[in-house]
Amino acid sequence: MTKNSFIADDGNLRDIYNKIPKSYDRANALISFFQDIKWRTRLISNVMEISEPETILDVACGKGELTYLIKHLKKTYVVMTDYSENMLNMAIVDGIKVLASFNNLPFRDNSFDSVMSTFALHAADNIEDVIKEMVRVSNGTIGVIAMGKSDNHFYRFISGLYLKYVQPYIAMLTGEKSKNYRFIYYIYKRLPLNSTIRDIANKYMDISLFEEKAFGSVYMFVGTKKLQ
Repeated sequence: MTKNSFIADDGNLRDIYNKIPKSYDRANALISFFQDIKWRTRLISNVMEISEPETILDVACGKGELTYLIKHLKKTYVVMTDYSENMLNMAIVDGIKVLASFNNLPFRDNSFDSVMSTFALHAADNIEDVIKEMVRVSNGTIGVIAMGKSDNHFYRFISGLYLKYVQPYIAMLTGEKSKNYRFIYYIYKRLPLNSTIRDIANKYMDISLFEEKAFGSVYMFVGTKKLQ
């Protein structure tokens, strides 16, 4: 490991998220090739097609972009949770906010009709543990968008180049420091393949949608909690 290597563990990620909350929505835009709003809206629509949730948990909500869209598309009760207090304080939408890690959600089993998370799952040290926790507190549907890693070697190469070399300099054009965005590449390096994510999700829910976007660098899935 070199002197300047970034260790993408929970402690480092929490520190970074607390330092850049004002521009974190831009990071999501850069990861998604500026399609994040479109993809979030599609996720919400697919969840709503399966059920009409009256209570929704937005896991690792960041600045609340997903909650903002949910409330504009449907009048429903949404709880936001994130492990960064700064993120919650900078939320772009009012609502109930709970400071908590997605590894240990402070809610009872089956507390929400739907549990969703966008552009956060990839930051987990153990993605399966977080999926299990989301399923535990859901009484119905689960919806996720996250940074992924294609099974296709060429797509992985393209995505790696973009995240390591292109994205930080696009960030500079928006007035941000490129070093604040380089961590995303190090998260990408440690990710399992998208097929592995699909297999994990299939263990805990009946998948109705699994899509890959942007050369597989982003995936979206929607599922229904399996009956015990």
